[in-house]
Amino acid sequence: MFSLFKSSQPNTKEIYQELKKFYNSFFSNIYNEMNIDRYRQIRDVIGLVINKFDENDHPLEYTGKLVMYIQARVASRHLRLSSEQEAIMKKLTESTKYVNLSYVYLSPIDSAEQFV
Repeated sequence: MFSLFKSSQPNTKEIYQELKKFYNSFFSNIYNEMNIDRYRQIRDVIGLVINKFDENDHPLEYTGKLVMYIQARVASRHLRLSSEQEAIMKKLTESTKYVNLSYVYLSPIDSAEQFV
């Protein structure tokens, strides 16, 4: 049977690769590397979400939550993302926008404790 609508099931392997690329981008961007103290928490949280993929602990839900966390952190701390990082954020946003996040909220949106 065929469907008239495109399946909105995100590909976890692609999302995992994008997260790895995002994590590594903090080492390849000279601005982020020179100001690592401002970006360290975002980088570390991305690493925690990568671990959620390795443990198969609701990785898509945590990725969707990560997208909101990074957006909140960038806005509240006046941080700048590189064009590569913005492109990755856009892909992650599109990939996780239909994921149900109702049971992964454990703390405020800008707290890294929610990913532990």
